[in-house]
Amino acid sequence: MRQSCPKSCPSAKEPFSGFHLYNYRAGESFLIEAGELNHLVFVISGKLTLNSEECNGLEVNKGSFFFCYNCGHYAIEAKSDLQIVIAHFARPGAACDVASLLQFSKAQRDFQYKFEPVPINKQLDEFLSLLIGFLKDDVPCAHMHHSMIELLFVVFRFYYDVEVLSNLFFNLFDHAVSFRTMVEGNRVKARNLNHLAELCGYDINTFNVVFRRHYPGYTPGVWMQIQRKDEILADLVESDAPIYHISKKYGFSSSSHLGEYCKKYLGDTPTKVRARYRKMKQ
Repeated sequence: MRQSCPKSCPSAKEPFSGFHLYNYRAGESFLIEAGELNHLVFVISGKLTLNSEECNGLEVNKGSFFFCYNCGHYAIEAKSDLQIVIAHFARPGAACDVASLLQFSKAQRDFQYKFEPVPINKQLDEFLSLLIGFLKDDVPCAHMHHSMIELLFVVFRFYYDVEVLSNLFFNLFDHAVSFRTMVEGNRVKARNLNHLAELCGYDINTFNVVFRRHYPGYTPGVWMQIQRKDEILADLVESDAPIYHISKKYGFSSSSHLGEYCKKYLGDTPTKVRARYRKMKQ
């Protein structure tokens, strides 16, 4: 019997980061439009032509991949029967995956960016083979998608030169996205706001100023609380942990403070939220 994520699990939703396997006939075309997500396109078989702000009629053959920045517009046409895997993600892996690229990008003042496909090497090919097996079997778990995105960037970090990766992801590190990447990559590990600022390499005052520039309309504290909403809900519904343990885990000063948070972001007290969602599962 196949086991899927429970409905209350935040990862049971359509994965914000993940993969899709597509097949196109020769002559078919599709678009990757600007939006919240970045994309990597891996050509498994066949060949395609690509038109964007950065290239015109670029031919990409099987065994290669390229990066589509979330602010760009990419028109793709299959020149022969085509199979591709598309990865979509908001941030490029974990914070450690970003740090070396940021450091290299800052050091190379005379670096000349060129949009170009990158060959799929042996290690990446093995990763894609495993991934395609999961996709063909329609593995019903968004945790798989999230974990495989993280693993993909580990493969990049250890099996591709930093120069190649810096050119591939140039648009990420030439814009404000890098700050957001560091914040979102460190949030889960951060014990509190001061710790988050420290992990991102800022003192708390500078962090607050820079944060408001990249996340208009939010203070860092409010933003962190909103991000925790789904995680708190999962702990309430999927565990039998006492409320005060959950409040301590997420840094609330008391169970009452957690109760105020749940009323604001989950619509009711922790006890009633737990009871409501468990009743829905029955």
